[in-house]
Amino acid sequence: MEVLGKRLITPVIRFRVQAFSFSRYIYSRSYSQQSPFDLEDEDEKFKDINQMYVEMFTDNDDTKLTSKNEGSKQPSSDLDELNDDMNDLLNVGYHKLTTTELEEKVKAPGRFILQSLSNNPYYNLAIESYVFSHTPVEQNVRTAFDSQRLLFYVNRDCVVIGKNQNVWRELHVNAVQERGYELMRRFSGGGTVVHDQGNVNYSFITSREEFRREYFNQLIVASLKASHPNLDLKLNGRGDIALGDRKVSGSAYKISRGKSYHHGTMLIRSNLDQFHGLLKPDSLKGITWKCNSVDSVRSAVENVPLDSTQQFIDVCADGFKQRFKTQEGDEIPIYYCDEDMTMNDEIKNYMSTLCSDEWKYMSGPRFEVRLESSGHSIAVEKGVIVESSIPTIIGTSFLDFTRNLSQFDDIDPELIL
Repeated sequence: MEVLGKRLITPVIRFRVQAFSFSRYIYSRSYSQQSPFDLEDEDEKFKDINQMYVEMFTDNDDTKLTSKNEGSKQPSSDLDELNDDMNDLLNVGYHKLTTTELEEKVKAPGRFILQSLSNNPYYNLAIESYVFSHTPVEQNVRTAFDSQRLLFYVNRDCVVIGKNQNVWRELHVNAVQERGYELMRRFSGGGTVVHDQGNVNYSFITSREEFRREYFNQLIVASLKASHPNLDLKLNGRGDIALGDRKVSGSAYKISRGKSYHHGTMLIRSNLDQFHGLLKPDSLKGITWKCNSVDSVRSAVENVPLDSTQQFIDVCADGFKQRFKTQEGDEIPIYYCDEDMTMNDEIKNYMSTLCSDEWKYMSGPRFEVRLESSGHSIAVEKGVIVESSIPTIIGTSFLDFTRNLSQFDDIDPELIL
């Protein structure tokens, strides 16, 4: 700041924030017995649509991923730190809900939009579960549901598997850890995804009676095309959002206790070449997995050409407000939260579960693995080895086995990890 005569000269800093970290749906596998659609209520009505989770796929060899962003510059740790600093700066001035305010608003009837200002994936998945759990439902099904909620969050680098998946079948675990990604298992079904700050995660909560798989994706497409008429957005035959012939979004669903949610991600500022080697292809020579899975369909993916993740949030929030506005014209509020201001014991418990090795590594379905070169076979149930050609490991956890692979000269660790 400089004073010249009677004039006060104040430097004005103008900046444009652009996410330097990136996100992508790579692929997912649907299960025939452990469904990707998470259905806790026994209801034939919903079992008919219980086979859908988006596939964001390419060739079997994940080194052949195709996108229009090939050759993009690798993000550096300095850029990641800058991105975090800019997020902190931009969050100044938001009124973040206190713990008491969150509880009051979530448990009371009514519609609202909630945006997390945190990039902590454990907090964001926990707040989603908390809001869903406490959204009120009228016991009288003839009463119109009026507590639809829409949540938005952007996660830092993480790889998220579905509740019913086998982490070692899906991921190159060593690569995930070495590159600094959080490894997570979510509370809903579906396939494996990669997140970072180039994509937006959204969650639309409504009643089970109003649930329809394509509904919220249709609203997203309509909202984006209204604001950006030149975007060639549409739903494909599986209800996924596509830009031309390339997928830009994927979804998973949960139905429980009279409520449902549709959550998914939208690729906005993603570098689609950053995640080679994190996820395993369908098959690797030398190892065979039996995990009750079915083959997946591969599809190319693309970003939606918007300026920022926040632009997507704003467009979808406006669409939600227009769709669910009351005849009285009451404004649907937007609230903000993060783990510094909005925390309680229940959210902490969700986060604790998500962080635990027991949930991440030992909560998937039964599986069997056979190592062809050595002839070893291993059967695992609830994370514990129940049968094996290696007698000394029976009764131990498969997680401990993977951590001690160096003890077995005839096993190639890269096949499992």
